[in-house]
Amino acid sequence: MLDSLRASKGGLITWLFLGAIIIVFVISFGPGSFAKGGAGCGGAQAYAAQVNGKTIPAVDWERQYEQLMRFYQARAGEAFTRELADQLGVAHQALSALIERELVVQEAQRRGIVVTDDEISRAVQATPSFQENGKFVYEAYEEAVRRAFGSPSKYEAALRADLLAAKMYTAVQETVKVSAAEIRQVWAAGADRASLEFVLFPSAAAAAEMKPGEAEVQAFAKKEGARIEAFYKGNTARFDQKKKVRVRHILAQGGERGELAARGDQGVDDAAAKKRIEEAAARVKKGEDFGKVAAELSDDPNTKDRGGDLGFISEGLADPAFEKAALALEKGQISEPIRSASGWHLIRVDEVIPARHVPLEAARLEIARELLVKDLADALVKERAQAALDAARKGKTLAELFPAAAAGKKAVTLGGQPVVAQETGPFASGGSSLPKLGPAPDLAREAFAAAAGEVLPRVYQTPAGAVVATVKSRERPDEKAFETQREDVARRLRNEKEVQVRQAFVAELRKRAKVVENRALLGSAGAEQQPE
Repeated sequence: MLDSLRASKGGLITWLFLGAIIIVFVISFGPGSFAKGGAGCGGAQAYAAQVNGKTIPAVDWERQYEQLMRFYQARAGEAFTRELADQLGVAHQALSALIERELVVQEAQRRGIVVTDDEISRAVQATPSFQENGKFVYEAYEEAVRRAFGSPSKYEAALRADLLAAKMYTAVQETVKVSAAEIRQVWAAGADRASLEFVLFPSAAAAAEMKPGEAEVQAFAKKEGARIEAFYKGNTARFDQKKKVRVRHILAQGGERGELAARGDQGVDDAAAKKRIEEAAARVKKGEDFGKVAAELSDDPNTKDRGGDLGFISEGLADPAFEKAALALEKGQISEPIRSASGWHLIRVDEVIPARHVPLEAARLEIARELLVKDLADALVKERAQAALDAARKGKTLAELFPAAAAGKKAVTLGGQPVVAQETGPFASGGSSLPKLGPAPDLAREAFAAAAGEVLPRVYQTPAGAVVATVKSRERPDEKAFETQREDVARRLRNEKEVQVRQAFVAELRKRAKVVENRALLGSAGAEQQPE
């Protein structure tokens, strides 16, 4: 296949695969060196998952994880940290994407779908990363893929799999049918709109007003023992905190700055990587700043600019060998060289937060106070909201009852916070979440059953607190507008159904498949062991 590329060096081909799906390869960066900010792959376990007997290498997961991180960071900036990525499950997103891809590729192969060398050639030449001034440059292509994948053949194999998956998805999505009745129904729901004027009585603000005395708390604890115990059992992480350490690390992958690891040659030139870490350790022991050495030597591109800072880790959240070494260190101590599947590490601990276990009896009054405050706050919110609803029913507008602060006037407050009338703005029927209020299915349903100017019949509970509302405006579907909006609605509906069909297709493949995930790779306790 490379011969055809060489023959067309300098040519520009704009290629749209099947008219809909564009595969973008980010090859200007190598695979992540220590994904999840330091979790690694777990000792000798160099696989991410096994799908119907086919092994997905750990290095593929690292690459996918780092691409996802760059995607999120490009949109959220510095606010998207490794800690936030852990909370959102980015590591598992990366693994799920690889498993899904492998399942779809296997199904495409089973059905006899193929990707030709000519399709590979055109896809490569259309990739902007391999072009200069709009023209394909073979040398740029070869250098980039060797750096990221180890060789053009490995890159092309990955590209072939992605294009094969794209063809399979296209075949599945072509089964989607959108009827005229569905288009009209979706259009009517979108054209059926309402807006509300509302007042929110925040539960958190009401809680700030609650100051129960010790006698009240004692009495509540005595009366509500079962409720307190249930709260304690439902919040184990709060009362049983594991030891945490904030760590920095220097990573040395095998070979030349991770080149061998990028090729998937796990364990190759391991001695050279260990020697580099020993040299780093010697510099630190002589007094050089750990962060400075990390910035100069570490193969982890995600932490070296932060002096190797990985943030906090605790039991069950990192590679077992790395975790054991880090948790054994005191503040300021530096480890001996430590091996993980990502390479060799030198670890420094900057902060230690000891384990903390609070028994039920010690936490009983704290929990009792918290639950009592919540009960009192809920009662106050309900009382204030009901009074507002009664006043609105007598003809007062919410804006009159709860005006914003103005010259000579003070806003109504709750817990020191102003309570003022607000507007949602227009929203369509069929949904359960409302602008500025969030999930409120009963409120949404009854808003569309009412007319403009009508006071809605009750107090509504939302995650933020109690709500009283009136219908500000009400728009009904205009049949004259349907024809002009039909195509946009049909396109949106088709896209939604294609996503649903694709998800159902993958779910069925996974249901029938034998999938083993290496959960140690995700920093989870109880990892699957690699089969012999």
